[in-house]
Amino acid sequence: MIEFWEVVHRSETGELMEERKYDRLLGQKAKEIVNRYQIKYNPEQVIPSDDALADRIFEAALDLFIEIGMYNADTGRVMKFSKKEVLESLETAVDHIVWGEGRDQKVMFPRRPEDSRPVFCNFTLVGTPYPEELFLKACISTAQEPLANCFSGPSLLHTLGGIEVRSGSPMEVEAAIWDIGQRREAARRAGFPGKGIYTMVSTAEKADAMIAAARPEFGALARDGMLNGAIAELKVDNDRMKKAVFLRRTSYTSGGLYGPLMGGYAGGPEGTCLILIAHHFLGRLAFGTEYSVCFPVDIHQVCNTTRQMLWLVSRSHQALARNTHLLHFANTFIAAGPCTEMACYELTAHGITAAVSGANLSPAASARNKYPERCTGMEGRICAEAAHSATRMGLTRSEANRIVKEILLKYEKDIPNAPIGKKFSECYDLEKVKPSKEYVELHERTKEEVKKTGFVYAF
Repeated sequence: MIEFWEVVHRSETGELMEERKYDRLLGQKAKEIVNRYQIKYNPEQVIPSDDALADRIFEAALDLFIEIGMYNADTGRVMKFSKKEVLESLETAVDHIVWGEGRDQKVMFPRRPEDSRPVFCNFTLVGTPYPEELFLKACISTAQEPLANCFSGPSLLHTLGGIEVRSGSPMEVEAAIWDIGQRREAARRAGFPGKGIYTMVSTAEKADAMIAAARPEFGALARDGMLNGAIAELKVDNDRMKKAVFLRRTSYTSGGLYGPLMGGYAGGPEGTCLILIAHHFLGRLAFGTEYSVCFPVDIHQVCNTTRQMLWLVSRSHQALARNTHLLHFANTFIAAGPCTEMACYELTAHGITAAVSGANLSPAASARNKYPERCTGMEGRICAEAAHSATRMGLTRSEANRIVKEILLKYEKDIPNAPIGKKFSECYDLEKVKPSKEYVELHERTKEEVKKTGFVYAF
């Protein structure tokens, strides 16, 4: 198997290429390979059941990665790999992760399409900005949820102790250390002191800040995770690879974060699907990933709950689940904000889609992931309840396709003008850190509507 330092060597000696040329080449190759493998999006098959097509998509993504490689934005060089090297990196991936410790310990396994095993759920606020005074309570809102097998928190909004937090500044290190302490304190206050954290820090960007914060005395448990985000599309840089060097020598879990943009260089849902799968090959080779978090988004709508995006989510995770034993989360990005009917339907549609497609689940980014305080633990609950219920009732992909299409009719026309919803302080009791009666009752009403499709809730 190719060694990590050989990958580093190729990042310094590979073909020299301008970044824009690589971007254009990626788009050309994606289009060419989509045509070569006859991959076509079908709006009536939001959740396809064609196993042969899933396998063909995986092979197409493999061809794309082998032909185009990945790009180091710092060195300006293309790293290329043989099919044997890519497949060996997949074969040697871990087949489970133990998160947390003590009675809060949970084990994550790979899943298959239509798998009857429960979906492993990470509840996260996906980088939503929160002010310092609400940060801990926002973390508690995710850590306290019983269906959250592991959890994460928000990002810090602008300042800590009145001092601006800027990327690369000394304050970024201080904020990262403060961040992980807040997350662990949230787990303690929620009554789950040993619950795993799937990414220890969201407040920091640079490697030095993340590495500085990853200490047990600050709150990190031995198998808490650290995410390494690829640059869209199929790019890395030296700072990201520094994190990989650190993680190779520690007990912390190495995660990859992949967010290809549909409507960008790769074009429509077909090409973007290949790019998302190819990012998993990048992650194994450049980062040594043990798990991945996938958040493909529509470049115009900034969500992954449109009809096209649900197809992309289903197809990519089916392809990965059928052809690898990788551990992959489907990260939910919705257009509507908290405490809205539309958000409930988006979350339900994505949860069902991920569950029957062989993914594990990471809900949720709300309100297009751009409004401060508009993301809470309640969105994770709504999405996870749908995902768990889908597996409990033994839902097939064909049945799920029919149900999700009916749910889509309730919200898809409103995506361009989705409501931003309510802030955390407006839809939670901040003293008890519990969702408001209004939000709970709204969720129950939308569940009753979803039940009319034949969907059976286990909760």
